[in-house]
Formats: sequence, C-alpha cells, structure tokens
Amino acid sequence: MLGASSMDERTLRVLEFTKIRDRLVALTVTATGREIASALLPSADPDTVRRTLEETAEAVALLADGDVPLRGTVDIREMVRAAEIGSTPSASEFLALKDTLATIRRCKGFIIARREKAPHLADTVRAVATFEQIEEAIGRTIANDGSIPDSASSALAALRREQRATHSRLHEKLDELIRGPNARMFQDPIITTRGDRYVLPVKQEFKSQFPGVLHDQSSSGATVFMEPLAVVPIGNRLRELEIQERDEIARLLRALAAQVGISAQEIVWAYEAIGRVDFAAAKALLAEQMRAPKPKIRADGALRFNQARHPLLTGDVVPIDVRLGDEFTTLVITGPNTGGKTVTLKTVGLLTLMAQAGLFIPTAEGSETPVFSKVLADIGDEQSIEQSLSTFSSHMTAIVSILQRLPPPVLRPGSGHALVLLDEVGAGTDPTEGVALARALIEHLHARGVRTAVTTHYNELKALAFSHPGIQNASVEFDAETLRPTFRLLIGVPGRSQALTIAARLGLDSAIIERAKSFVGEEIMAIDRVLSDIEADRRAYEYELAQAALHRTEAESLRARSEQELTRLRTDRQKTLARLREEGEALIGRARREIEAILDSLKSTPSRQEIQSAKTQLRQLAQELEEFAGAAQVAPPGEPVVAVQPGQAVFVVPLGTSGTVVGLPTRDEVEVEVGSMRVKVQREALRTVVGKDTLPQPYPPVQRERVAAVREVPVSISIRGQRVEEAIPTLDKYLDDAVVAGVPKVTVVHGKGTGALRKAVHEFLAGHPHVKSYRLGERGEGDIGATVVELKES
Repeated sequence: MLGASSMDERTLRVLEFTKIRDRLVALTVTATGREIASALLPSADPDTVRRTLEETAEAVALLADGDVPLRGTVDIREMVRAAEIGSTPSASEFLALKDTLATIRRCKGFIIARREKAPHLADTVRAVATFEQIEEAIGRTIANDGSIPDSASSALAALRREQRATHSRLHEKLDELIRGPNARMFQDPIITTRGDRYVLPVKQEFKSQFPGVLHDQSSSGATVFMEPLAVVPIGNRLRELEIQERDEIARLLRALAAQVGISAQEIVWAYEAIGRVDFAAAKALLAEQMRAPKPKIRADGALRFNQARHPLLTGDVVPIDVRLGDEFTTLVITGPNTGGKTVTLKTVGLLTLMAQAGLFIPTAEGSETPVFSKVLADIGDEQSIEQSLSTFSSHMTAIVSILQRLPPPVLRPGSGHALVLLDEVGAGTDPTEGVALARALIEHLHARGVRTAVTTHYNELKALAFSHPGIQNASVEFDAETLRPTFRLLIGVPGRSQALTIAARLGLDSAIIERAKSFVGEEIMAIDRVLSDIEADRRAYEYELAQAALHRTEAESLRARSEQELTRLRTDRQKTLARLREEGEALIGRARREIEAILDSLKSTPSRQEIQSAKTQLRQLAQELEEFAGAAQVAPPGEPVVAVQPGQAVFVVPLGTSGTVVGLPTRDEVEVEVGSMRVKVQREALRTVVGKDTLPQPYPPVQRERVAAVREVPVSISIRGQRVEEAIPTLDKYLDDAVVAGVPKVTVVHGKGTGALRKAVHEFLAGHPHVKSYRLGERGEGDIGATVVELKES
C-alpha cells in the first residue's frame, strides 16, 4: 500500500476517498478489521491491486452463502498479553475471550469449507490455530453469568459443601436462641447481618445481660445488634471457609491465565488474521451496497468506466461513460456551470483510487482501469486567508506541487503512468494569461505521457483537440429547452457556454442579446452554429439508435416466445407419442393374452359354438388393433431409400429411430446398426434422415410383412427385495420380452429369505403359457436364491 508520503493527502481529501474509507470502517465488526480499514490507502503495485480485488471478489462469493461468522468478538489482545506476563484477567474477561476464540474457530471452519470459492482468504486462515482446550477450560471454570460453579474443582466443591453445612448449623443455633428463655431480650425475632457476621437485634436495656459481641446499634439507640457468644466459633469457621473459597477461585483463574499466556502469541495472531477476513467482508458489503462489480485491471494505462456513478451522490444519479488513455491521453471537458464537469473529474479520480485500494467500483460490468503510479488532483477552491492566498494562487500552489510529484516521463507502453485531474485550469486571473497558462500546462502534461482530464470555460482550449493528436474534447450535455443540465458526458463533442441562449430564454431584451452577439464575433458565432448542428445531429442519431434497440428487443422477445412455443409443441408431441406407445403396448399385451387364452380353450375338442365364439373374439381384437394403428399412424420423415451404401444414415420406420447401414442389401433386407444392436429390415421400411435429430415414431402400425428386429433382453432379472404384488407383474413383462427376443433360457433371482417370494414365483411359472420348464439354480447359478426358466419358442 502507498504510504502518506507517496499518496498525496490533498488528492485523497479533494476526491473524498476518506469518506469512502469511513463507510468501509463502519461495516467492520472486529477491532483489527477497523484498524485495517482505517489505514486503507490505494496501492501503486499492480500485483497488490489484483490480489486485494480478488480477496474482495472471494468475500462477495462467501456472502452468497450467508454472513461470515465474525460477530461476537472483542479486542482481546491487551488481556491476552497481560496474561502472558503473569496478570490474571477477571471472569468476565475470560468469558469474552472464550466467545472470541469460538468465533475464530467458526470463521476458520466457514472459510476452509468454501476454500474453492475463496482460496486467498483460505490461505489467510489456514495457519490460524484454534483453541478448543482453552474454550473448554474457561467453560468448565466459569459459568455464563460470570460465576464460578462448584464443578470448577473438587476442592471448591468440598469447601462449598462445608460452607452450606456450617451456615445451616449457624442458623439453627440462632433460631434456638430466638425461641429460648432469652426471647424477651430481642427487639424482633429475626436474624440479620452486620458486616460479614450474623447478629440478633437486642433491646438496649438488655445489652449488658445478653452474652455476645456488640457489632452495631440502630439510629434511635433502642436496638443493639449483637453476635451471640455461642455462635462466634461457627461464624469464625464460616469466615475461614469464605477465605479459602476466594483463594481457590483465584487459583483457578491463575491456572486459566497461565494456559492463555502459553498461547498468547498464537491467539493474538489468530485474532489479527480474522481481522483481515473482516476487512475483506466489509469490502464485499460495501460493494453490495453500491451495486459495484469488480473492475478489470489493464497494464497499458487505459481507463474505461461504463455507466460510472459517484458513490457518494444520492438520489437519481445520472451515470456517465468515460474513457481515457486509449485513443487519447488528454481530455478537455467544457460546458456550463453546474453541468457536472467537476463531478465527472471527481468520479474518475475517486473510482480510480477505490480500485487501487482493492474496492469494487459502482460502474457497469466490464469497466477497466490501470494502476497509476500517481493520482494527483486539484479540484475546488482552497483559498487561505492566513497565508494570503487568492483562488488563483491556491490553484497554482497545488499545480506546482503536482508537477513536482510527477514520475519520470513515460517512454514506453506498459510502464508507470500518472493520472492528473485539474478543475477550471487557468481560472481566477486575467483570461488571456489564464488561457495561455492553461494551454502550456496541458501541453506539458500531454508531452510527458500523463493521463490528464481538465475542465475549463475557455473556448480557446477546445482547439487543442484539432492540433494535438491524443487530445480530445468532451462536454457535459445541457438542455436548452429546460435550461437544465442532463449531467451526461459527451466525448468528442466540445461544449457550448450557452450564456446567450440562457439569457434570451430568461427574458433578457433581444436587442441586448443581438448587441452581445456582435461583440462575440462572426467566427465564434459560426463555430457555435456548427456545434449546435452537431448537437442536433447527435440527438437524431441517439433517437434512431434507441428506436433500433427497441425494435431489436421486440424482435428478440418475439423470437424467444416463438422458441418457447416450438419447445412446448415438441414436448406435447413427445408426450402424445409416448402415451400412444404405452397404450399400444398395453393393447398388444392384452391381445396376446386373450389369444393365448382362446388357443388354450381350443386345445381340447371344441364345439361349433366355441369355435364361432373364438372367431368373433379374434375379429374384435383385429379390429381394435387396426383402429389403434390408424389413430397412431404418423407419416415417417424423409424419402424412401433407393440406393443403400454401408455407413449411410437411415431412419428405421418400424423402430421409430435412426441407424447406420452396416451391410449391403440381400434379398431386399438391409442390416442396420441401431444403438448397440443390429437388425435386418426390409428396404421399403427405410427413409432418408431429414435432420440431425429425428423424433421417435409412435408404436409401429400393423403390417403384413414381418421385420426381423431383435430387441436386446438380459438373460437374467433380479426381483430380490420386492413384494409379491410388485415382483409378479415385473416378471410377467420380462418373460414376454424374452420370448419376443428369442431368448431360450433365463434366470430369475428372487433371493433366499423366507421363501415366500420363491414360492409365489414358482406358482406363477407353473401356469405361465411361455414357460416350458423351471428348476432351482445349482452351484454357480445362485443356488436356491435363483430359478432357471426354460422358455417355449415363439
């Protein structure tokens, strides 16, 4: 970080960097975090700037997971150092230390758990020690209310037990005296204390007769408070126990202090490390408050702020776009008073300082800034009555100091650059001399490669942009209709004073206005008319640009809606096809079962009526299948394939998917690779591929010709762990698929268990039409936990 000797204090003050720093300090929660934030200064080292900005970015990422656990700490450094040299802190100080150590432990765990998001901050806390033993020792010795519990030590527990017993005996003895034969001597039958001794209220007239030690008397003198001689030894013992208790507590606290003292340096270092995390978290909170993104650091001395806002302005702030150091290195800003020229300078300077201090800046995403070796500014009027300095003298004194502090001239790109900001350069003196001085100063800074931005009212300085490469004009926009500035910065457009226009609109006599124009001169008026025309053209261009942007936005919105509608239609189509496929499979499965039932009923010698009924059922099934096929028919994509070559991509209509030809056709059958299997398909069932992705077809319609398509089916199925009502339907569908695929033998894994599932499987297999035989598995086949099933040929 730059120290006070390297960073100009006047620049920090006039650019209001200290106010930003104060806002940052207010967001810290630890004493060390406040100290770091209070000492924050911009850095001139690019590596340091990049590292501190990255730490801020990491803290921003951590905030997305919630607040970093930093609250609940106090500055424990002085107490810990005192313990290191033998002092004993109080119980309340130990409790504060315990809370702080717990926060250090939680903070380290929070960051280490998110080290991928925050590698730099993880490095900061990685070596931080945690002090669970000290936390436990304090918690064991001191209760949350600051008292020392009996459990703190066995000696303390014994002393307090004896205290309670002694106290009880003392009260019993005093109660006996109050109720005894001397009861008439007492003013009231109560037990009270004077100092640390228990006494009874004795009437004045019995003072000499009552055996006891006088400790006090009432204000009226009618009552004396006496400790009976009979309880004096008990009171003495109680006092001894209290002293021993005090000594034991002091011993326990000294032991805690010694434990803390051994780790004093590590505790202080850990607390300071947590302060660095607190400082980074405060930077992240400040960025969140200002809606500020991370700036990009450039090495070529070029600055580009997009939609920049001054962070200290409130209300409806008009953002500005500023660039400097790329196509030009000097910017001359002109325009009317209160138009925003000075705010522009302050925004550029303050945001530059913030970035070099590791802070995010309130701009749009993508803003860029270099790391300047010096940031020097003369903004505002700092007259000094004591030093007899006028406005001009004050500015000149500041400018002289700026020139003395400039780094050597920049000789090559990428080397150190300085940023100089001058407000109303050359003002406060004779205009002729002021213009001459301002021009000489601007040319001097420009020749040295300094990045310079100046504001001025002098029209003569506008001409520098036309005679000196690298110097550019800019102006703050002014609305001549409303007589108000818009606070927008227009780079490349020199400003107009607007004095005569404003005077005319405010009602000044037109004769006076015309007379004033004659004094200005025709050349100046011509320039003003040119600038006015440029302004009109710029406004027209901006309007057209805004309209084009509006139309582009509308077109993009329409396109997005169209894509959403297309996606919806595709999704609906997919759902419809999937539903049709499921209905088709269900229909065919039901038809197959009914046909098999009909065939079973016809195995024996059927009657004529039974045969007629079977024919009727078969016709009904055929009609249902044809109706479903007609409803589900969807025209296949592409054109019929005429010539077939190996490697050719084709669409297989019966399977509803694409594949690749792997063999030349034989007897009008073509071998096609579909996924991980190969099938033989009739040539007329192939279509050309119409796109990269082809939508799946519904269940294939009924055809006379059979396609020799074999779907891959595993040779075993596991229903282990399923309930019977779940397992049997699953097994039924699997056997159907296996028969269609031509699998001769399958294995059903049902597990051993209680045997209930195995029994249900065997009962189901015994009546299944596709099952030829079944048996329990042998060694190597699953033993009694599996059943091997031999299937009939389809």
